Amino acid sequence: MNNTPNGRRTPDSTGGAASNTHPKDSYELAYEEQLRKFTELDSVEATQPVPVKNVMGRNYGQHPNLQNRESTQEEGERPPSRSQGQKKKRPPQNGKGTKNSKKKKAHKNGGVHINRDEPLQFGMSSGKKQREETLKKGSPIKKALLIVFIIILVLVLLLQLLILRYITKITYENTGTRYFTTASLKSDDILNVLLIGSDTRESEERGRTDTVILLSIDKKNKRTTMTSFMRDCYVTLPDYDLDGDGSCYGAGDKCKLNAAYVYGGPELLMDTIEYNFDVAVDKYIYIDFFSFIDIIDAVGGLELDVTDEEAVGMQDPIREQNRYLGNTYGTDYMDKGGRNILLNGNQSLGYARLRYVGNADFQRTERQRTVISKLIEKAKNSGIFTLDKFAVAVCSHIKTNMSKWDIYKLIYRVPFILKYETKQLRIPGDDEFSYGTAWDGSSVLEVNFDSAIETINREIYE
Repeated sequence: MNNTPNGRRTPDSTGGAASNTHPKDSYELAYEEQLRKFTELDSVEATQPVPVKNVMGRNYGQHPNLQNRESTQEEGERPPSRSQGQKKKRPPQNGKGTKNSKKKKAHKNGGVHINRDEPLQFGMSSGKKQREETLKKGSPIKKALLIVFIIILVLVLLLQLLILRYITKITYENTGTRYFTTASLKSDDILNVLLIGSDTRESEERGRTDTVILLSIDKKNKRTTMTSFMRDCYVTLPDYDLDGDGSCYGAGDKCKLNAAYVYGGPELLMDTIEYNFDVAVDKYIYIDFFSFIDIIDAVGGLELDVTDEEAVGMQDPIREQNRYLGNTYGTDYMDKGGRNILLNGNQSLGYARLRYVGNADFQRTERQRTVISKLIEKAKNSGIFTLDKFAVAVCSHIKTNMSKWDIYKLIYRVPFILKYETKQLRIPGDDEFSYGTAWDGSSVLEVNFDSAIETINREIYE
């Protein structure tokens, strides 16, 4: 100990204190205690609590042991010292904790290392924020699904534009007055469309119908039936005074089936079929024969089996077609036939119109059904561009009483209809007619209508 002249004891090298004749005030005691504490805590790792101020406004720093200085100085007591059982921590080296201390801190913080040099972030945690940013960016699966959805949407829009393009090329006609629509053979599952083919040369001319085919689409049984009605069937024209005697349904009001279109258009033809064959038909599609040339050429022609006799017989209808088309004499003539011969539109139409080779009109209706079947099969197996040309050609040459909405629904069903089973039928059948003579002396087919109706019911509705 060192003694001063005034008798006051001062601290020596051992940290002791000499006796003092004058009592020390609270400020001196606090100052000495603060020096002692700073010396003692110089080697201890300090945490970083919020700074504490005493009642005098002095800032004692951020040391946790000085947080109670305010109450201690007011009471004149010594601040609490570290308990004897508390272990001292090793001071950090170069301002950084050891590896173990980092693990302990990470453990205390829930397994997440916190960099105390970064500014504090309030609100959303960094992990949650990172997850939400990842969700915003989107996963690869979500991006792929979005791309697929966009592609499908574009394809659907393109399909709608194509359908609209086809629909606008069709000629629509209003259904005229119907006089007989009470046929008993009908079903909600079957759509009957009458295909009317005429050898008319002029668009405004109403000629005889050389092709009358009832196309029956059965969505329940997934079946399509083409029923040809012979042009020479001797039938009654319902509610039509053909002979002008003032009454209908007489002997003079009967004629060949192909004349009904001449007298009353598609409405009278549909009435005649319903009345005589008891099968319901409300929709029709009309096309002239010469339009078939463009339609068949749109798919690149048809492969048909042609006999030598048919090849020579085709020259007569082709000669007439060449005059109408303005072709050079002899264009598309054939000298001999063969199997799977590729015929163009002009030749295919000559084949379908051929009447005087084989069994007259019976075999001609068979050829017509063959041409239509081959045409559908060729279109079904064609590429998208060929199929587009085919659809444009068909829609540009037909007239119908079907509404645009009916056509729209039918076009959507076409890919499924093309996969249906296809049947062919001829009315009257071999045992359902006899040859006769009309009132005007022409040769006709006397039909057994009861037997023909039974055949239609069995082949289409059962």
